[in-house]
Amino acid sequence: MQFFEQSINTYSGLSTETKPTTAAGNRVPNGSRWREVDTGKIFFYNLSDDTWYLTAPSFDASTHAQTVIFYAHHEVHSGSYYRSGMNYSLANGNVATFGLTTPNTTKWLHMTWQLTTSADGVFTVLEDVTSFAGGAAVTPLNHNRNSLNVSGATCIRGMTGVSPITPTGGTTILSAILSTGKGSSVERSAEEEFILKQNSKYLFSYTNGTSVNVIRFLFNWYEHTAKI
Repeated sequence: MQFFEQSINTYSGLSTETKPTTAAGNRVPNGSRWREVDTGKIFFYNLSDDTWYLTAPSFDASTHAQTVIFYAHHEVHSGSYYRSGMNYSLANGNVATFGLTTPNTTKWLHMTWQLTTSADGVFTVLEDVTSFAGGAAVTPLNHNRNSLNVSGATCIRGMTGVSPITPTGGTTILSAILSTGKGSSVERSAEEEFILKQNSKYLFSYTNGTSVNVIRFLFNWYEHTAKI
């Protein structure tokens, strides 16, 4: 229900005080404001359900500095942030693989990843792989351990000589040569996240060079439906 705001009341008080409501016998025009002087929070009044709604960011009580968190951190709190990965020791020329299939929904995966190695090799990402063969299923871990939410993605991992994932098809969207003398990791920060295609298979692979190598894949993502 919509109401036209002809005039509003502006209130202020402590966070411990009770805000006026129509049910309590107060005349509170729709759209009225209430500012908590001890927290800096601002509330707006909705006449249709006789409720005050918080609309401004929260502030630190000691300094009155605005308190904010990164959006990905918000997704952790909401139970929509996940991780998966693997650790392997690779012999000469061995290949470690990690496959991920995104759900066929508009709840897209916003992903970053990190690969650390102890020797030379090549890291590759394939998109729109036709099919996977082999590998072992992996259950993504929810960062909010109080949440019952589960990821819409399915993951598998493998390694040549143990349980490899053999893909068919796919387009290379990233390839990086890692050299021991020039750094030992490929890392995507939050500013470089990939929004993965829905209903698509991705293969992340690391082909080892000539030295025994210890590698670690780590994938982090949140699942979010775009507002546009």
